[in-house]
Amino acid sequence: MRHPLHWLIWPLLSEAFSGKLHCGVGTNTFADCPQCLESAMNSGVIDFWWNWGYATKVDMSHLHPEVAAKAKRSFTPMIWGTKVPKNFNFFNLGSEYVMGYNEPDQYGPACAGESSIGTFGCGEDEYRPATSAGFAELFDPAKAAQEWQKLVNFLAKVPRVAGASLTRLAAPSMAQAASPVDDCHRDPAAPLNLKFCRGWLQSFKAKTLTLNCTSLTGQRSNCWDVIEALPIHAYARNAQEIKEKLQQYHEVFREDFEGRNGRRPKKLWLTEVTMGSNEAQELVSFVEELMNPENGLQNREIFGFVDRISWFSEWSMGAFQLSSYTPQQDEAWSSSLFEPTTGHFTPHGARFIHHCGGGTLAKQPVAAPKALPPLPAPQAAAVAPPAPSSLSGSGACSIGAAVSCPNGGSCQGNQCCPDGSTCPSADASFKGCGDVKTEDCTKVSEPMRLLLLSAISPMMRF
Repeated sequence: MRHPLHWLIWPLLSEAFSGKLHCGVGTNTFADCPQCLESAMNSGVIDFWWNWGYATKVDMSHLHPEVAAKAKRSFTPMIWGTKVPKNFNFFNLGSEYVMGYNEPDQYGPACAGESSIGTFGCGEDEYRPATSAGFAELFDPAKAAQEWQKLVNFLAKVPRVAGASLTRLAAPSMAQAASPVDDCHRDPAAPLNLKFCRGWLQSFKAKTLTLNCTSLTGQRSNCWDVIEALPIHAYARNAQEIKEKLQQYHEVFREDFEGRNGRRPKKLWLTEVTMGSNEAQELVSFVEELMNPENGLQNREIFGFVDRISWFSEWSMGAFQLSSYTPQQDEAWSSSLFEPTTGHFTPHGARFIHHCGGGTLAKQPVAAPKALPPLPAPQAAAVAPPAPSSLSGSGACSIGAAVSCPNGGSCQGNQCCPDGSTCPSADASFKGCGDVKTEDCTKVSEPMRLLLLSAISPMMRF
């Protein structure tokens, strides 16, 4: 028999045992589109963003103070290559993590029109900065490990102000496959040498395990186990290829994700992902296949090992070979989550936000871990949410639940009621409506908290 408070208890249990998927955006467009940044922060589901640098590069003086503060706190800095940062303000913005080198496992040189004709990846009239850090000093994982040791030990000595937030390191971000392991000790700039290095992170791990580093919290370790997250990048024409790449990295580095054999536990991040397409419906379908709660990343029983995902959001990018797909000459793709003039979400952006907020998970929770007795999946409309007018402060709904508005109408999660007030089941950080919540059914009062504890305790004995 289902527990009478199953619909309220279940989100607490599933969160505790599977872990939330943290959503973000990787983009350089916020500097030109502050309204896009505002949409992201007001969505209530974007936990972090990054821009391949260690400074936000956004004028936030015209943003609402709460939006600007959240944007600073949620910014995750990156040290792109071997160049030492000019300042270390990023230690105090709010992020726990700083990410390492960007794609040292592939050669992505800058293009400068006619002067770079013949350079790998550069067209006759192409002008762009380097896309990847895989130059001579980083393409070889053994040399990169020595550069990493210098960087980590340098960062460990940076003076900190009291309460500095930055204490964790993410590894260099990978573009290529986890295996097999290529021999990448030759300079990729030479015409006949490899331009892409599969298995780079395996070789990097082997070398850094032999080197000594000091973590950002002052602890001595090898230079591999100062790392707490492994970011990867993935692009495809279908989402199944993305999921297979994630599973490959999880298998190859399983001992790191599980903290076995003396390894410090690490998390897997997917920090660049998009589909190679300009077709709106194709992009929407891609997001659905990637993120859905049945067999996508929001099925935390299958993909609970993925801790972060950030969508690669740019107005335009040059097309490139993806598996068997060969783009046409001068083909370009757009991956932006936002409309450039309004900052509103594009169709696939809205779908991404939908799934980041839990999507249909609020109605169809994932299965319980095997160690617990299974709870039946809730039936459609089996338990109707009580009217919000009777729930204020009771904690009688979960964030994202479909509920009635206090003055008529209905809403679900991060939406606005017809009277302009914020939905009673919206996330506390959602600021997209004309008025605040007049009633809040997500806050748990002390009597309700005690009732929940008494209901959950017998289940935990199994």
